[in-house]
Amino acid sequence: MMIIVCKNTSKIIRLPFLMLLAISFSLSFSPAFALSVVVPGDLDGDMIVSDEELEAAEESYDDGTITSEELEKIEHINENYPRTIIDTEDREVTIYKPVERIITRAPDNCRLVIALGEGDKIVASEQAVKSCLCPTNFGVFDEGCLECYQTVLDGMMPDLPETSTRYEINYELMASLYPDVIITSSPTNIEEFESKVGCPCVVAGGDGWVYSRDDGLYERIEVIGDLLEREEEADELIGFVESKIDMIRSVTDDLDESEKPKVYFAPRGAYKGFYDPKEGRDFTRTQTDYEPVEIAGGINVAKGCEGTTINVGIEQIIAWNPDYVFVSCSSADNKGATEFVLTSPDLQSIAAVQNGDVYNCFYPHCRGRPPDRSLFNMIYMAKLLHPDEFEDLDLEKEGNEIFEAFLGVDGVFTEYADYLVWPREYLNAQ
Repeated sequence: MMIIVCKNTSKIIRLPFLMLLAISFSLSFSPAFALSVVVPGDLDGDMIVSDEELEAAEESYDDGTITSEELEKIEHINENYPRTIIDTEDREVTIYKPVERIITRAPDNCRLVIALGEGDKIVASEQAVKSCLCPTNFGVFDEGCLECYQTVLDGMMPDLPETSTRYEINYELMASLYPDVIITSSPTNIEEFESKVGCPCVVAGGDGWVYSRDDGLYERIEVIGDLLEREEEADELIGFVESKIDMIRSVTDDLDESEKPKVYFAPRGAYKGFYDPKEGRDFTRTQTDYEPVEIAGGINVAKGCEGTTINVGIEQIIAWNPDYVFVSCSSADNKGATEFVLTSPDLQSIAAVQNGDVYNCFYPHCRGRPPDRSLFNMIYMAKLLHPDEFEDLDLEKEGNEIFEAFLGVDGVFTEYADYLVWPREYLNAQ
């Protein structure tokens, strides 16, 4: 069933002030986009709390008809709203009151809302958020980072409504949750979200492993921070990421190019061998622009190739002759992909196979590009590529710090390492 949301009439209906406030604070108003937003303290329906309307609210407080908390909220709106947000698509989105109910359309944006301290405002997200934030086996949730899964979002994750799958969007469910905003990662379906759900839509896109503002992680963080009035927290999160990058760069930037090994990165793993015709990916798909490899002091052999995510032939990998191969691993079931690479007759001539330098790493995708996983990959790769320089680096400590910064839960890396098996085996061997 399609829900059609109509714009409210512009006629001002004079209601008793207390009744207007009651309506304003209620979560049960009919959904409507932009100009139909109900703003606490707004008497004339223009969605703006004027100085005169603030004075009326103050009189109502003096009369005992509204609480100090309600007055404080109206004062805040008077001083700070409406706000114009410039999203990552350079769209101007007007927000008329503080955001209290959020639907996120991608795990990465849900993760950033949590990181900025507003996770309790998330009322729904898309299906994969339940297995992508705290990595678990998809749709089953009987293995993986279960303590994180039960703890994140103040314990709301298991019951969080799922508003979409990989292929379908439930607009009716979204509208029934009365969100103040939908945060999405691309401009796809924006018009449908705004017309069918009846609330503003903010695009917060950007690559989780690109450490910049131009189509990168930092702009994404800043847009969400601006939307939620969490600018200071956004700066702190960017500063945290930068501190980890600086820690590695302080060593690798001083290396001569001859000291940097060549790296082949297989971000889609090798679960089905060299190539999976169904998904069009596996070992022979690589990235030309994976910044963690370069920051870690490696030379990405695919850098300079046309495109960003590309499929290459086995002959090309042999010609590149990488010194190290990193194969991403998303579950304990496919950690054996490194053995496949090491024993493949086709790859016996490359240096990485001859020297045994083929390693698992964190899977850098999950309906997006999780920044926490790639930030850990950067540190882990640095330790493998330059073991003497990073001998004292405590990977478990670093991993737990990174995941806690994004999820607000301690010990997630420790759970993840045990779940995937290979990180625990690697750590125990150190």
